[in-house]
Parts: sequence; C-alpha cells; structure tokens
Amino acid sequence: MVSNTAGKARRAVAPQRARKASDKEARRRRILDEALALYRSTTYAEVKMADVAERSRLAKGTVFLYFPTKEALFLALLEEQLFSWFERLDARLTHGEGRWTGPRVARTVAESLEGEETLTRLLALLQTVLEMNVTLERVLQFKERLLAAIGHTAELLARRLPFLTLGDSQRLMRHLYALVTGLRQMADLAPVAREVLAQPHLAPLRVDFSAELTASLTHLLRGLEAR
Repeated sequence: MVSNTAGKARRAVAPQRARKASDKEARRRRILDEALALYRSTTYAEVKMADVAERSRLAKGTVFLYFPTKEALFLALLEEQLFSWFERLDARLTHGEGRWTGPRVARTVAESLEGEETLTRLLALLQTVLEMNVTLERVLQFKERLLAAIGHTAELLARRLPFLTLGDSQRLMRHLYALVTGLRQMADLAPVAREVLAQPHLAPLRVDFSAELTASLTHLLRGLEAR
C-alpha cells in the first residue's frame, strides 16, 4: 500500500498544468526550442516526439496538446524561421542605398540566406512532408500569411528594379523557392558522397549553395531585364 507521504511526493514532482497564457506560451516556446536544437544536430526523420518531450521536461501527451503531430511542430518551426527571414530581407531591400541592379538583388537575396541552413532544410521538407499531416485550417493559416509576405517582398523588388512588374516579382519569388529547395538538397551530402566528391576530378559535381543561388538569380534577372 502506498503511503500518503509517498503519494504527495509523486504529485509534487509531476508537471503542473499550465493555466496562465504566459505559462502556456513558455511551454510552447520550450518545445519549439528543444525540437530546433535536436533538428540542428540530426535529421527530421531522426527527431522523435518522445525526445522533444524529454528535453522539454514534459510528458509526451502534453507536447501533443500543443502540437498534434510532428509535422505540425516542424511547420511551426519553419513558420517562425521563414517569416523572420522575410523581415530581414525586406529590411535589406528597403534600406540599401545606391543603385540597384539585377546582380545586386541576387547577391542581397543570397546573402540574406547565408547561415540559414536550418531554414533552407525545412523549406525543402515543406510540401513533401510538413504539409502532409496537419489540418486544413493550419495550412490555410500558413498559406495566407505566406501570400502576404511574398506580396510585400515582391513590391519591394519591383520598386528596386523598374524592369520588373509586380507579376514578375511574384514569379521570381516562386522561382527562388524552387532554387533554394533544389540547391539545398544538392548541397546537403551524405558523408560517403562528401568523401567521394572530395576527389579533384569530381569537383564539377560539388554545389556551393550561396554561389549557385547568386548565379541562378543573376541569370534570371538578366533575362527579365533583356526582354
């Protein structure tokens, strides 16, 4: 038979239900931070919700109260990183002085993604993984916010480069997404492939993400300017 003292001790160490909005947000933040730390050190497939719960010092069921699926958790991570990047890119496009050209815009966009490997890795998972096991309402919320962000950045691009129409700029943003996801997948090599490509004669198969993105965007913009 369990004594009253033992029962009280167990209740004392059990995680308390978050009742205040600030407590709930703190838990949500902790879950996101721990999931991000795990993802940065491994792969999406290797991150387990049980590990996120353990690192967050929460029961696994509690984590699912905040994020019903692993995809929902990582979509939230992507959303934070993506819209933070949009803000930084918009600031560069807004405050940069001097003459703007296609090559300058290409460099600005590529430079804004330097050090953003986590974001670009998550973007490469968006349509094939992260949107596959979340609710319609959640995807709609994300897409509406994405549409507004793309629209704002497209306006800034059209303002900087007069040869771009607003439609051109919006299309350019779609092409940017395709380039980022494709180049990120090409640049992320398995250890054995990295070792193989270290051989000098295989150098043409290596992908420098930032350099290739800059070159690709430059060519796209030169083509639009030459119409």
